[in-house]
Amino acid sequence: MTEMDESSGLSDITSRYLKTGNKYLSNANKYFSKNEFRKSSELLWGAVTQSIKALASLSGTHIPSHAKFFDYTRSVSKETGDETYHTLFLELNTLHKNFYDEEIPPVDFPIFYRKAISFLKKTEELMKVQIATRITP
Repeated sequence: MTEMDESSGLSDITSRYLKTGNKYLSNANKYFSKNEFRKSSELLWGAVTQSIKALASLSGTHIPSHAKFFDYTRSVSKETGDETYHTLFLELNTLHKNFYDEEIPPVDFPIFYRKAISFLKKTEELMKVQIATRITP
């Protein structure tokens, strides 16, 4: 999620989502390195959701609620033929729950961390494709 915020031609809203997501990811990394997994999990969740909002904003879509993230990732999976995009998001929802209920055992947290990074990379690639295929007047 670091390259995209440097790209020119992004709307203010898209840039804002990317900047916020990068901040969350940086803080998630800090807490991950301190083995503070509850804090890290919520910040990773924030980075994931900000990346989705950034992707959606490229097509003028606004995601106003938690439930709409599921609808949006499902539609992206259908459009791209990549079912793993939505299923990975479903798994990552546990990061959000973990902040409140500590559902992820510490020994397993690195697995979720890697999945979150993978999801962020997938989303960034989808953004690059969407930007590259824009038709400019």
